[in-house]
Amino acid sequence: MQQFNKPTYSEQVVNLIRQRIRNGKLRGGDRISEAGIAEECGISRAPVREALYQLETDGFLMSHPKRGKCVTLLTPDDVRHRYELCGLLEGAAAANVALSLPEGPWEDLEALLERMRQGVLEGTAFEDHAALGTAFHETILERASNPLLISIARSSCRVISKYLMFQQWRTLYTIEELFQRHNSIYKAFLTRDPRLIEEAVRAHYAESAERLASLCEAKRKPKTPRSHRKAHFPTE
Repeated sequence: MQQFNKPTYSEQVVNLIRQRIRNGKLRGGDRISEAGIAEECGISRAPVREALYQLETDGFLMSHPKRGKCVTLLTPDDVRHRYELCGLLEGAAAANVALSLPEGPWEDLEALLERMRQGVLEGTAFEDHAALGTAFHETILERASNPLLISIARSSCRVISKYLMFQQWRTLYTIEELFQRHNSIYKAFLTRDPRLIEEAVRAHYAESAERLASLCEAKRKPKTPRSHRKAHFPTE
């Protein structure tokens, strides 16, 4: 009989905070209290501290000079830079993988697209349709057989689309649009032209980045240029 290891306290805290970010209960800039989480979960602060460190390393949290640990605040450039990196990595991987495969369609990608097409006809939930899109990209990356590339590509933008901006991201596209976007990549694969494949993948991520960046406003107040500041001496 197969046995499964029970998640540690630290892992459970990581999952709890990630889920609260995904469902919108925690938003960018919201402070995360180590003591508060420990009390809520009925555990010591040590595993909470470990969990918060892991979440910061993964990009879910950031250290803010006034708020301490808080949910990561994204700027439009943050979004663009991360999506650009993901497009570059996955695009290059897809181009190389396509060259190493024998002639013919990618049956696994074709099967995912067919499920997406049926989902459009049946009006499936956005989350279910988005999960198929994620599986589509996972299929491409896993064929690259490069664990480091896969890890960096995943972390560069999926923390944004699946967690930090999930509530906004799920409003960016209809399920029909999601199908068409992935179908465009598949059509590029069928050409077996590395340049077209790479361009299709990069364009896919660049378009998402611009839509998300338009919704992502920096939370910091603009600073007054030094030349426009005036001295304020108290009057006697």
